[in-house]
Amino acid sequence: MDDVEQSVLLTNFTCKKRRFKVFFHQLKIIWDTEKPPFHQVTVPIQNVIAVKQNFLPVSHPLDDPSIDPNNFTIHYAEKGRNKTWEYKSITFRHSDPIQVVSWVKTLQNHLETFLAFTNRPKKMLLFVNPFGGKRSAMQIYEKEAKPLFILANIDVTVNVSQRKDQIKDFVTYHNLDMFDSVACVGGDGTVSELFNGLVIRECRMKGIDMNDHSQALPKPSLPVGIIPGGSTDTIAYCLHGTKDTQTAVLHIIFGDTLGLDLVSVYDTTRLLRLYASVLSYGYLGDVAYHSDRHRWMGPRRYEYSGLKKILMNKGYKGEIAVLSVESGSEGEEGSSSKCFESCSTCLESSCDDVSIKKDGCNWKTLNGKYFMVSGANISCACDRSPNGIAPFCHVGDGHLYLVLVHHTSLLNILRLLLRMSSKRGKIDDLPFIEMHKGKEFRFKSLEGHSRWNCDGEVESETDIHAIVRCQLLSVYSRGNPIPADDETTKCCGLCKN
Repeated sequence: MDDVEQSVLLTNFTCKKRRFKVFFHQLKIIWDTEKPPFHQVTVPIQNVIAVKQNFLPVSHPLDDPSIDPNNFTIHYAEKGRNKTWEYKSITFRHSDPIQVVSWVKTLQNHLETFLAFTNRPKKMLLFVNPFGGKRSAMQIYEKEAKPLFILANIDVTVNVSQRKDQIKDFVTYHNLDMFDSVACVGGDGTVSELFNGLVIRECRMKGIDMNDHSQALPKPSLPVGIIPGGSTDTIAYCLHGTKDTQTAVLHIIFGDTLGLDLVSVYDTTRLLRLYASVLSYGYLGDVAYHSDRHRWMGPRRYEYSGLKKILMNKGYKGEIAVLSVESGSEGEEGSSSKCFESCSTCLESSCDDVSIKKDGCNWKTLNGKYFMVSGANISCACDRSPNGIAPFCHVGDGHLYLVLVHHTSLLNILRLLLRMSSKRGKIDDLPFIEMHKGKEFRFKSLEGHSRWNCDGEVESETDIHAIVRCQLLSVYSRGNPIPADDETTKCCGLCKN
């Protein structure tokens, strides 16, 4: 690899009648204009999607296209605004075909050598859920994903789901040995189906009893790509920092992965399911259950059901036991820091799930009447709640945040919702909210029965036991980009009170 980085190329090209000086050294392509207005672009090899020679235009549709010896195009990606990545390309022209061939072959060889040291997917199984969100998943794939996957030379096999749990069943029982990755286009429920199937598959293959909560769950061997196509897309938002579909597609093409915690949820006898974002009882559980009756409304069904449940303002009595992290112990260091790209808290986490580490943790038992009980595995940020319900929750540190919203007045609930919708709003200092950072929790219903909202899916079992499985899943992502320091927001007076 060191010898490869020493390669040097320097040539003058033209692009749209402007002259550019193009330079390649130490795995970076740099070009700048020779005359004002001066402009320089630097593209590291890890952001290059493909380098291809162009074809000459054909005079008849049946004619075979031939290579244009004087042109080549660099297809690449760069960071855009609002935490997005954008696909871009530039075509260079030279009168000497030898110069063009030399650049194309050199860049292609360097890119292939670089790819040998990365996990860029080559043969991928991709699931599309045409029923989620605004029912636009197939259009998202055809318009946003497919052209880029073809450009990146990724062989994609598409499977369109037709019913609930079809993705989970397919992954569990079919042979996936010919694929080096899996991905999906859909909402949080689609993602949940995919990773639940992958974990169950691994348990079956390795003879592990997934219903025994004391057992370590095996990590799926295939990395997972997540292309948002649902209503809220919380998982994709927390991983990529945006629900922009092109960003998600480019993260898959780049091949960089993160370790994502999953939480396994059990009743008294069996594993109910695993989740990646949040397990919520009370308000969000009621919304998930009752909005399912109004699927014909599309994403608006959540607003309709949510407003009804807020006005009803129901409370549920329950007993909660949480294996809580004590101050100064393992995991406490990340309690005041948010999870961004190259997060040291996640990178340094010890995630040996063979024996769940409980050093520095103690069981706490809590009783009360709650408007909502949420076990957040990630911050649960989304477009409508930029910080999420647990802003300091990390994607791969082996801990969750138990957020308890005590039954309170309607005005206080409105204060909570207003703060959650603000980019600078905090909810942990509200007097009717408790937060506990821990590794697992148990819940027992005492009076009044709600349901659990588990990554957007409804679970009717009220008494559960949830355990964090540290970095159980590898997902394609470069992380949530760090926001600009000068990012400002406006907030109403009510949510500051």
